[in-house]
Amino acid sequence: MLAAWLAASLSLQAGSCAAQSAGNGAAPPAPAPAPAPAPAPARSALPDRAVIDAVVRQIAAERPANPRLHEADTLRANQYDKFTRQVDEATVPDCLHADGLKRQPTFFLTGLLALPFVAVAKLRGKCQ
Repeated sequence: MLAAWLAASLSLQAGSCAAQSAGNGAAPPAPAPAPAPAPAPARSALPDRAVIDAVVRQIAAERPANPRLHEADTLRANQYDKFTRQVDEATVPDCLHADGLKRQPTFFLTGLLALPFVAVAKLRGKCQ
């Protein structure tokens, strides 16, 4: 866009110079030829098949053999880990700790508004 503006302004200046020189009897200067646009690079529709195969092989080599190995830690398939989790769930929590009301419903009350439920949980035996 800038190049088009520049070319237009140069042609206007050349035209005004030609009009002035015509009055002087001199021949008008020849306009400079416009630069040819650069040819666009040729684009192929698809990459070469060998390149695609090489990339697929590289990606397959980077993947782990067992992609679900990390889920074994999450699910804890080990029987000892299952037993430990069940014991933690079965223990009766202390009333004054963070998990003290895990077995006592506080409905929608939280924070200091749930404080009366600590006494209720202690009386019901839901915490120690």
